[in-house]
Amino acid sequence: MQNCFTTRSRVAGCAAPACISRSISHRFSRQAGRNTRSARVQATAAVQTNAELLAAAQKLAQLSQEKAEQAAIDQQTDLVSELSQAAGTNVVLQEINDGTFKGYTLSGQTAQRFSSVITLGVLSFNLYQPKDLKIKTLGTDSGGVFKGRRDDTATAYVITTPFEVVEQQGEGEGAEVTHTGIKGRSLAIGEYALAADNPQRLTIKFKKMRLEPASVEPAELQRWLDTFAAANPSMDPATGVMEVDLPAKSPEGWMDYLMMTPEFQLVQGNFGSKTLLQRV
Repeated sequence: MQNCFTTRSRVAGCAAPACISRSISHRFSRQAGRNTRSARVQATAAVQTNAELLAAAQKLAQLSQEKAEQAAIDQQTDLVSELSQAAGTNVVLQEINDGTFKGYTLSGQTAQRFSSVITLGVLSFNLYQPKDLKIKTLGTDSGGVFKGRRDDTATAYVITTPFEVVEQQGEGEGAEVTHTGIKGRSLAIGEYALAADNPQRLTIKFKKMRLEPASVEPAELQRWLDTFAAANPSMDPATGVMEVDLPAKSPEGWMDYLMMTPEFQLVQGNFGSKTLLQRV
């Protein structure tokens, strides 16, 4: 009975059915790996050489920064999506996925939320107190997004939302908003995974929320503590930082990538909101 050895030189001379099967499987596996790498190289090259797509993405970022009319933003978003689909850049490429980004909310519930005064509870799934405290988000609408290694997690996904505590008199467009100067950041911290059955999708599982002051300058830190410490006993009295674990059964979200380039990423979340990410 012929032996089947595991070393490459001996496998080549092995005629046993199991050896032949493994040899064929190995060749197909190597070919599949080469095909995957080739597809990624081609997609990355398409991104880097498609001047029309990059120009359209840059214009979309500009429209968002300028708070243009929603119709103009929607039209430009559709154009970017169409150009990306034609270029084959509407898939997740691991090589350019990770990084630090600033986010521009373009449409959907998220855009509506970040364009108005909201409560601390809305921002934090009611995990921060006092949950009825009025706040206004700052910066580039949805703040910042980080994907990649963080602490001991290789696939961390973190959304940072800067905000300011405000006082509001009245409701609607005629409401009077007073800025207090008390500023901080809320971090939604989770992990992402590449969807096995959808090359456009990342699944997101958020695990904790972190609340922190924007400044450690003594006077500003004291105002922060005066506002939040009593209502949040777990807050560190020295730093003003607090982390809250989300329930183990908290729902998963996902994002479909309408465009992924080295500089820009256009995503649509599971509630339909669209966001443009720009690498920083």
